[in-house]
Amino acid sequence: GTQKCPFKGGCPKLSAYNLNPFTVLLMELLKSHFFKMRKAYIESFIILLFLSCCPFIVSSCHEEEKEEISDSPFDEEDIQHEQDLNAYLGKTYSCKISQVSAMESSVRIIGEYTGEGKFFLGEIPPYLDIIDVQKAPYKVKLTDSSFEIELERYVERDGTLYDRLLSKWAIYKEGVERDQLVSHAHQVDEIHAFQNLPAIKLTSKKGLGGIIPNKYISDFSALDISSATINVCITQFMHLTPRAGDIAHTYGGRTYYMDEGYLKSLLDVPLLEAAKRNIAVAAIILVEPAAKCADPDLGALLQHPDYERGVYTMPNMTTLESVNCYAAAFDFLAKRYCTPDNRYGRIAHWIMHNEVDGCIDWTNMGIKPLTVFTDTYIKSMRICYNIVRQYDKQAEVLGSFTHSWTQIANVGWWLYTSKEIIDLLNVYSRVEGDFQWGLAYHSYSQDLTNPCVWIDPNATFSMDTKFITFKNLEVLSKWALTKENKYKGTVKRSVWLSEAGVNSPTYSDEDFQKQAASLAFAWKKINALEGIDGLQWHNWFDHPGDGACFGLRKYLDESYKGEAKPVWEVYQKAGTNEEDEYFEQFLPLIGIPDWNIIENF
Repeated sequence: GTQKCPFKGGCPKLSAYNLNPFTVLLMELLKSHFFKMRKAYIESFIILLFLSCCPFIVSSCHEEEKEEISDSPFDEEDIQHEQDLNAYLGKTYSCKISQVSAMESSVRIIGEYTGEGKFFLGEIPPYLDIIDVQKAPYKVKLTDSSFEIELERYVERDGTLYDRLLSKWAIYKEGVERDQLVSHAHQVDEIHAFQNLPAIKLTSKKGLGGIIPNKYISDFSALDISSATINVCITQFMHLTPRAGDIAHTYGGRTYYMDEGYLKSLLDVPLLEAAKRNIAVAAIILVEPAAKCADPDLGALLQHPDYERGVYTMPNMTTLESVNCYAAAFDFLAKRYCTPDNRYGRIAHWIMHNEVDGCIDWTNMGIKPLTVFTDTYIKSMRICYNIVRQYDKQAEVLGSFTHSWTQIANVGWWLYTSKEIIDLLNVYSRVEGDFQWGLAYHSYSQDLTNPCVWIDPNATFSMDTKFITFKNLEVLSKWALTKENKYKGTVKRSVWLSEAGVNSPTYSDEDFQKQAASLAFAWKKINALEGIDGLQWHNWFDHPGDGACFGLRKYLDESYKGEAKPVWEVYQKAGTNEEDEYFEQFLPLIGIPDWNIIENF
């Protein structure tokens, strides 16, 4: 009952609790299968679980052997980093950078400083952390308190022709051991565009999520969709060394290689079909961990150094080599899919990664405090934005979020809520200069397996609601229409429901009707709310990877052949003069007398 840990070498934390060998074995097994949380959290959880539920555990522990377990899942370095970032964001500085313009061959920085001492303009490229800079490596001496400085846009650094378009700028006061930051950093405000592409205006709020090449491309016209999303996983087609059939692309003085066959078959086909119909497509930018990449060497370059687990990684932006590689991917994609003639199709919007409030699984960079994570995320958003706006000055980047608002969407994620990250994006925009970002929101049901969205208990009509689902989209619309949340206080940010759908738990008539009724309910909300720009229904087809049947069509396999479900016809009628008559059949099922369902609060 009180033996020490039986494992060779001992387990310092576990042995402190003097659990019996069977208990320790179970704990180790659980630890190996649970997702990788910090030791203190997972061990504390398992110990409490066993002490509460298993009568055979003897918990006699020797106080002198017990080791204190930290309440925080974060490393001390990350905790300090979080505190420093929050202090920086909340500080009022007497000096200011007011405008940064990236012109064709130069960068212009306008600002002013005040005080005694020697001041200089400091450049902070994305691979440097403004909090960690002690002696700014790239500096320009300031002599006038109000200044306008023009610098060469492209500079040679470590064998790379670095584009200062990607940098932010701040004022420093020179110190002996450390330079003192005396202003917030400021990102590029104006970006020179090589060409002038027209915006693709949405003609309706109907869209499709995750378009792929298949025999039902005619759905684009039959459903009269105006928008769509497409997965663009850059690590599936990008290589560091050439392979047969690759396209060479040079960026920053370095050459990378793209799999043309992959691009033609998986991206060009659906993008060209969308372009024929003037459909606005958003690319969902994904980066796989090195082990899954087409080129593991490229994967090692792009995988975040603190990646632990999950389907996708936050891109590594901690070195010049990695930043250049990541930026090269956007430069290639924008050059290929933002052309006046749409020769390969068009990408009009850029969704940055997937469900970042669920970053443990979907954009992993280890377990980080909220501001540390968001600081990295906004760097990724900015790199994409600054590059693609050269090719398409209408382009927007969208942040990807689950249906979480003020409560975590999944117990296994437990770190952040959507609203916390979105609020920080607003803070960064106010502090370091605004840019046109929007929301790619996944307004699934609270319980993804339950098709009856109108009964979601924790989707309430409050700006502090726990979840935003189809039931309470009024909250998201109100957020978008609030001045404080607009781009520069005047322009509404785009809000796409870029991955949202309703499950049909089975292929029974009853479940099909519930799914169809939920789409009718959701559509009536979406079409009436000014703040919501469109729904990109997920999924086009039922897909085993979803864990539920969200599709407008059945499985695209030999058994079901992608047959249309009743929900497909609901979507087809939506937005037409047949809508009201067709939708009337769903009122009794929902339990409402009419479609007067918009809540004012």
